[in-house]
Amino acid sequence: MTLEEGIELIKNYKKGLQKFLETLPEQAVQLGPEMINTLTMNSKNEMANLEAIEKALKRLPKYESGLN
Repeated sequence: MTLEEGIELIKNYKKGLQKFLETLPEQAVQLGPEMINTLTMNSKNEMANLEAIEKALKRLPKYESGLN
């Protein structure tokens, strides 16, 4: 996997999480408010982690990334 492919994979996963967050309120009746809050917090934390990984990958020189 190349660095660019890894970054694209992260971007796609972040898009999926964002879509999940957008549709989560529709599930409130079935899941309940506590579960919605937990899923929202977990998803936001995961997105922040992915963004940090993406930034770190972009800073690394290609020959040091280990993704080649």
